[in-house]
Amino acid sequence: MAASADALAHAAELERRDTEIAGELAVVRDLEERAGAIRGRAGIVREALERVPLEREDLARRRAEADEAVTAAQVDVERTESRVASLESGRRRREDELDRARKEAATARDGLADALAARARIDERESALVEEERALVAEGEALAEAAERVAEGVRGVGRVTESAGRAPGRSLAELDDWGSRVRSALFVARGTLEAERERVVVEANVLGTAVLGEELGAASVALVRRRLEAAAR
Repeated sequence: MAASADALAHAAELERRDTEIAGELAVVRDLEERAGAIRGRAGIVREALERVPLEREDLARRRAEADEAVTAAQVDVERTESRVASLESGRRRREDELDRARKEAATARDGLADALAARARIDERESALVEEERALVAEGEALAEAAERVAEGVRGVGRVTESAGRAPGRSLAELDDWGSRVRSALFVARGTLEAERERVVVEANVLGTAVLGEELGAASVALVRRRLEAAAR
């Protein structure tokens, strides 16, 4: 059966609508993915920043302990070295006793070196923590800017509520609330678009079946139009 001009025009309109909806769907899915990524990363950054004060407290405790260990090691070095000096200057020094004293002094110096190294590692960790915090704060600001760009895109969708397109706050907690609200709105919009596209596909298949006299199954709108164009030749 040849396809009429009206059927071809109808198929062309359905394909136009299908293409338009597909484009809207792509935008919504992209915004949904970006909003989810921002929200997820904002949560990670927020948790990391919340751990910073706790680690600072732990470092302060460890620093105090390390300082005590350094002081004790310095006292031990002074005591053992004084003992060696006393034995070396003695008139009746015993070599075996002097050897033991020198070994104790060497052990004390090693202990001081270890204590100083442990204290230095704490200083290094403190410096690294400052840099990590600075990087996390900077990332939080970058996420807020990225969220503003997504919010701008959401406002252009036209199928979401006004509140969903509202600009997000700058804090990480606000980004979490914003991300949840936006993803919910986009989820609904995506469902609506998918349902509309499905109706367009069904309508195209019904048209193709009526014109061609055969079941087309779940053919795409573009395929239905090509079949009708071929039948019109």
